[in-house]
Amino acid sequence: MTMDDTAPRRRSREATTAALLEAAKFTFAERGFDAATTREIAARAGVNEQLIQRYFNGKNGLLLAVMEHYGLAEGQGCALPPPGESLEDDLVAILETQIAHAWVCRDFTRVVLNRALVDPAIAAEMGRTLSESRIPCILKRLEGFRERGMIDGAADLPALAAGLATLSFGMGFLNQVVFDEDPGRLRQVATALARTLAAGLASPGS
Repeated sequence: MTMDDTAPRRRSREATTAALLEAAKFTFAERGFDAATTREIAARAGVNEQLIQRYFNGKNGLLLAVMEHYGLAEGQGCALPPPGESLEDDLVAILETQIAHAWVCRDFTRVVLNRALVDPAIAAEMGRTLSESRIPCILKRLEGFRERGMIDGAADLPALAAGLATLSFGMGFLNQVVFDEDPGRLRQVATALARTLAAGLASPGS
């Protein structure tokens, strides 16, 4: 057996990058951006710490890369339940799904929001993720209901999708995580909002 046969194979750059992104996501969520070190992130990923500088230009670049990677994954998944029979039911489902998602991602979101207040690049990436992943998912759902004749053709669906994305984030993170509002109360608010929006969006004569 040759030396090459017994030596451990090096990871490809793609595999190393994926390992670092995964390790960084959990380390930032657990420790916060300032407390997390590149050394512990690299150790968690099982790679040399110097690769963080080489691949991401440091810790801040790594955080940006994590946001880009998982923002893209969220947009591709578009994890909404199947469309409901009524627009009102579907709006409730959209709001509740996004509220639940905000709870699952709460620790990492805290880190990102904290950095966004002092780093314009992080803030811009947050906005890009919202506009390129979550808003298109909601817009597609609304367009489906308009095609079924359940939404007035004059309704500004892109604006509504943007508003729903922002609203669901606010309810999911600010109300639920920051203000510790009762989940039952949030469901009541989501139901009331959906009922009002559905009535306002209904096609004439429907």
